[in-house]
Amino acid sequence: MTEFAPQPVSYKRNAAASRARILEAAQEAFSTTGYSHTGIRDIAKMAGVSSTLLVRYFGSKAQLFEEALVASMRARGMIRWGREDFAEKLADALIDPAGDIRGPMIVALGSGDPEAAAIAARVTVKHGIKVMADWLDGEDAEGRTLAMGMMAAGYVIYARQLPLPSTDLSNVRQWFIVTMKKLVEGKGWKD
Repeated sequence: MTEFAPQPVSYKRNAAASRARILEAAQEAFSTTGYSHTGIRDIAKMAGVSSTLLVRYFGSKAQLFEEALVASMRARGMIRWGREDFAEKLADALIDPAGDIRGPMIVALGSGDPEAAAIAARVTVKHGIKVMADWLDGEDAEGRTLAMGMMAAGYVIYARQLPLPSTDLSNVRQWFIVTMKKLVEGKGWKD
């Protein structure tokens, strides 16, 4: 019987997996501590990679911020919900403690930095407002979409992020749904 000597284990770098871990770590960091208070080294450590590798993949903190924000945008998934129950599904998704609200939080926490705010505005228009406005169609679709985004951001911040006293949100949820339906339908939303 011949014995085989153990072969040394060689690990190949998996670029796609490393990029995914970096983007995940960046989304988490930018949505909790913001752009100004997050460094490349912090994100690299969270992702389990070197900061050199992070820079090789993404170039700069600003480019990483942009890619992390684009990856967190949910407009394309939301328009699959359908118009009939869009408002209810959105209301529930935004207040679900297990739901992902990193996109709005990345935008909100990045708004204090001029570079991050410019990136967030550009990404929000291209990957949020334009997508939703095309789906809404009709009169003032972009204005309605902007109003939807503003309402959703406020709803998330007040219902999930702020340590407000425990309050029954059922009336606020119902107002949100009624108003969001008007925006989706485009009827009476300016009233």
